[in-house]
Amino acid sequence: MDRYDRFSPIFYPRSVAVIGASAEEGRPGHQFLRVLLEFGFKGELYPVNPDGPAEILGFKTYRSVRDIPYPVDFAFITVPAASVPGVIEDCVAKGLPGVEIFTSGFRETGKEGKKLEDEIVRLAGGKLRIIGPNCFGVYCPRGGLTFLPGARLPSENGDIGFISQSGGLALYFAWAASGCGLRFSKVVSYGNACDLNESDFLEYLGADDDTKVIAAYIEGVKDGNRFFRVARNLLGKKPVIVWKGGLSQVGARAVSSHTGSLAGERAVWKAFSRQTGAVLVDDFEELVDAVLFFRQCRQGVGRRVAVVGGGGAVGVAAGDICERVGLVVPQAPEHIQQKLKELLPPVGTSVRNPFDIGAPVVPPLLFRKILEVLLAWDEIDAVIIDRIYLYGIGALGGMPGRDCEGRVEVIIELQKNTDKQFVVVTEELSTAADKIAVETERRSVQEKLFSSGIVFAPSLSRATVALARVCSYYERVRM
Repeated sequence: MDRYDRFSPIFYPRSVAVIGASAEEGRPGHQFLRVLLEFGFKGELYPVNPDGPAEILGFKTYRSVRDIPYPVDFAFITVPAASVPGVIEDCVAKGLPGVEIFTSGFRETGKEGKKLEDEIVRLAGGKLRIIGPNCFGVYCPRGGLTFLPGARLPSENGDIGFISQSGGLALYFAWAASGCGLRFSKVVSYGNACDLNESDFLEYLGADDDTKVIAAYIEGVKDGNRFFRVARNLLGKKPVIVWKGGLSQVGARAVSSHTGSLAGERAVWKAFSRQTGAVLVDDFEELVDAVLFFRQCRQGVGRRVAVVGGGGAVGVAAGDICERVGLVVPQAPEHIQQKLKELLPPVGTSVRNPFDIGAPVVPPLLFRKILEVLLAWDEIDAVIIDRIYLYGIGALGGMPGRDCEGRVEVIIELQKNTDKQFVVVTEELSTAADKIAVETERRSVQEKLFSSGIVFAPSLSRATVALARVCSYYERVRM
């Protein structure tokens, strides 16, 4: 069995044992069973607890995994840390291919915890592959697996792979990214990485046909040379986006107590990015934006942009922001300016780039004509649309919102027939409690844009940063 095939029981198990299963609703061993059922796991489930009731949630309870008279592919281990070595021995004797250890209390707690972690590695002996300990484990929609409390995560399979040393962050990222329309092939929270680590999962996702974009939250790396080689081999095949935690002194201290990892230095990771093409991001929002833009943007998109907005201040801000992140805002040539002058009022507008079209509520037909002029301009690669109302006007008590849907449809229709990339700023127009309908409309617009291959972000700053990263990546690929 090759390295790739050995992961199949982990992501696509036919049977799962929950070791430490409990009839008490508040216990992780109960929650794991319930979450798998609610998420729709189609395989066999075996609760394991030597002191448990005869049945838990309708499933027969076994005293040990050795007592299960059927093959078991994978196990969730939720027993206290001191009991984990005995469970590992049972799993090896049973012949399980893999386990995930939810339990904490190992290397991250100090010397004694490290000894306990070393002991479970020794007992596994390379025969049993371990995710964790101190982790949330696996979310794989196609395999019917999810982590706590992920019963409400999307069950549709997608093409984003995410590996995270933090379980909580893995869950939050899956929630946030799915809210943007993204769907996942696999998400792995691997915690202390006593056995399977970031290099193993990066290599697997690199070979996985279901995965097109790979993202990672990493606190420390077990084998830097191997991680470097795997990431470099993926350049031009699949984008790799990395949020490296613990680059500050305070962050490094937090990393040590969280997963017991060595944080590393900022200069080292910058060099890693330059040499491998991996894309470094600095925070959670940048991670979400980068994954969305890499998933949606046309491959090879360039950094020459036209910015269209309804108001003079938009143009000033756009020029400053684009220049800061390395996007190019070329001045429109005379023939483009002339065509726009024929469409726009002579005052209160600007036709140089950034383009101020005078009002954010431009009629859909006029909006189409303006965008068609820009798409015919050979010297740009993308069109950024900012402060053009696409939703919410009626709900905010202002002008009628009947044209909003028309403007959205214009963008969608034009994207189908151009190789240029539309980037839409879907700003939050209101956070007031009585304007919740506006946010509902915004989400609806984002769903339409996503399904049409259009990228979006809640601010011009976030949109330009993400676009610049995509441009830099494809420039690196072409070198």
